[in-house]
Amino acid sequence: MINSLWAKIPELNEQLEQVQETILEQIKPLNEPIAGLIKQQITSGGKMIRPACLLLFSEFGPYQNTKQKLQAAAAMEVLHLATLIHDDVIDDSNLRRNVPTIQVQLGDRNAVYAGDYLLTVYFELISQVANQQQEVVYNARSIKKILRGELDQLQINRNIDATVKMYLREISGKTAQLIELSAQFGAMLAQSNQHIIHKARFIGHNLGMAFQIQDDILDYSGSAHLGKPRLEDLKNGVYTLPLIYTLRQKNSQLPQFLKQHPQLTDTQIQQIAQIVVEQGGMQAAQALARKYTNKAIALIAELPNNKYRYYLKQITKELLQRQQ
Repeated sequence: MINSLWAKIPELNEQLEQVQETILEQIKPLNEPIAGLIKQQITSGGKMIRPACLLLFSEFGPYQNTKQKLQAAAAMEVLHLATLIHDDVIDDSNLRRNVPTIQVQLGDRNAVYAGDYLLTVYFELISQVANQQQEVVYNARSIKKILRGELDQLQINRNIDATVKMYLREISGKTAQLIELSAQFGAMLAQSNQHIIHKARFIGHNLGMAFQIQDDILDYSGSAHLGKPRLEDLKNGVYTLPLIYTLRQKNSQLPQFLKQHPQLTDTQIQQIAQIVVEQGGMQAAQALARKYTNKAIALIAELPNNKYRYYLKQITKELLQRQQ
């Protein structure tokens, strides 16, 4: 099932269906039950932002190879899925995209191996589509940045001294880097000119930053956050932007409260969420998400004037306004 986000763009929706089929082909060699559980994650309605970005930016160049584009887009989604499976192990998550996680069904060990397997699929797909060695190197360096962003989270979790700068550095690697890679690699595969490749990088970065900030806002405001329980990040000690803005306010009582209660009860978690809303943490985070969105839209306006530029602009706006 393809997320309804793409229903307004039938040609892209069709391409994403083909991307999904490409990914499903890659897990056929696996035995049950792991093959079925990975398939469940693949078909459970994820937004597929990364492959969509690659496909859209691949339209801004003279070289068009449909099979190559679909394989590259599949590689981006496979890499994303691998990181999600590993994240679920680290966070001990029970749900992902409204379905039980692999680790809760088969244990940490099997989930880690499933994520590792998908990483090998990613590298195999990339090796098949890269036109030059430098494109493979670019992908490898991007993964280093993604993993560095994941490790940067260690400096923020349960840290009452966490700053906005620390958070932005973390999500720049953890989330924005893969969307940036998807956009720029799509332009590279199409052999776009250097101006467009350069724009694709920064559009992807700003889109990724806005996307993650909105994700973190929804953890506080949504009834169901991307198929995960509400306030799960806070429960796991993951400090995100709305909370960090509240912590940094002058005379805030929140740092002392968190220091005194390292293990939060459900009641305390709800109390903190209410404080974050009342003291403007959500509002400040929303303002920054809009800032990154507006940066992306301004850069999109500098792309060649065609329907794909229009699609990018509309999707960028919708991602900021989404409620799940």
